[in-house]
Amino acid sequence: MIEAPVNAQAAWILGPAHLDALDVDGRPLGERASARYEEAARREKVRTFGDARDATGLPCNHAALAQLRGAWTEILAWLRDLDADHPATVERMHRRAFTAVTQAPLLALRQGRVSVFSAALFKTALGFSDLLARLLLEGRVDATDPPPSVEALDAWLDAEPWLVGERQVCAGSREQIRAAWRALVETGRSPHAEPDVDALVELAALQAAAAGAARALVREARPDDSPCARLYLAEAPPRLVRSLLQVEGAGPVHAALLFADPPPSLRAFLAALPDPADPMALTAVDAALVACSADPLARLTRSGLRAPPPPPVG
Repeated sequence: MIEAPVNAQAAWILGPAHLDALDVDGRPLGERASARYEEAARREKVRTFGDARDATGLPCNHAALAQLRGAWTEILAWLRDLDADHPATVERMHRRAFTAVTQAPLLALRQGRVSVFSAALFKTALGFSDLLARLLLEGRVDATDPPPSVEALDAWLDAEPWLVGERQVCAGSREQIRAAWRALVETGRSPHAEPDVDALVELAALQAAAAGAARALVREARPDDSPCARLYLAEAPPRLVRSLLQVEGAGPVHAALLFADPPPSLRAFLAALPDPADPMALTAVDAALVACSADPLARLTRSGLRAPPPPPVG
């Protein structure tokens, strides 16, 4: 069996397990997506938004919205200042959203606790991270493009159900959503960077590329000992894996669309891909994933993250 390409910490941060992490208020990061949602104080309400959410009749999560409101000014400032010394591009927007989503899981493994601010930051950025990843992976925008306007955002939200979940709709008003988008676009005056993000975004992109490669290689067989096949077949895959697999026909090279200049680890993985007709192709892709994940994984390991918490019981 080929060894796993990531350690327990990276798998927890990038996969769905962190959705069950509790903040200091006792709320799970994933809210309704967490098995712990029923344990938290719930306030759900059906509201009128003046968009596609109204026709669903689904409630929104007022308890989560209250967290965001309590930290709203600080969240917007944090997003504006993150990587403010980098060029204002779609790549910077996606990186900002990706970074915001990883802060709460990272804090849980650094300090053993999740602050209300980092939980609210996570919930603010999660949908934007998914939207920006899909736009890049579908080729609707280029990583080097200037940030799209609020009008473009409105058009995307009106055309597709980005604000509608299976059991809840987004609780934020359109003006709150536009304000968060502007914060992702704008350049603040106090640039800051977040440790470990370079390694995490590389690992996430490698996972997406590996799943894209497995898509062309895994047919009816389900090779349980293949890391790439497990990523492709997972019921709840990492978010970037899910985003890539939602794009019809997307393969491993699509992961490079997330970057203006793909990192060396991803370039090496794409260069190592075998001929799909090779009967040992999946094994070769697995080996490439393990080899190319080694450097970003070593950088993440050096940050001294503690072991992930156990999953909820029951």
